[in-house]
Amino acid sequence: MLAALFPALLLLAVAPAWAERVKVDETADIAYYVDTASISDAGELRRATVIHDHPTQEPGGVRSRLVSYEIDCTGERLRSIAVTEYGEPMAQGRALASTERVSEWLYVAPRTGSSIGARGPYRPIVRFVCSR
Repeated sequence: MLAALFPALLLLAVAPAWAERVKVDETADIAYYVDTASISDAGELRRATVIHDHPTQEPGGVRSRLVSYEIDCTGERLRSIAVTEYGEPMAQGRALASTERVSEWLYVAPRTGSSIGARGPYRPIVRFVCSR
């Protein structure tokens, strides 16, 4: 009897490790999923990982990227701090390349001089993460 229950108990033990990935935006070329388990709440400055998932492989064999962002909820801006590229969908399989580099802040709030269009993916990412 105990041997029959072991697989179910194992699934229950690892279930919290499974992250919920929520699609926050999609275009014809890419879908963006926030890993809700990765959201760290440090007040108005948060961190989260986002999967950039392409429907087909890009040049160099990249099919998806796992991007770590730092998000400033008050300033409505974000910047990438690390990127890992994968040859499989949804940041699965072997990593093809990985870099840790802090980018410039991208402002997502509507403002004069903002380089982020109103329909870009970054605004939904910031709003989703800051609403958690």
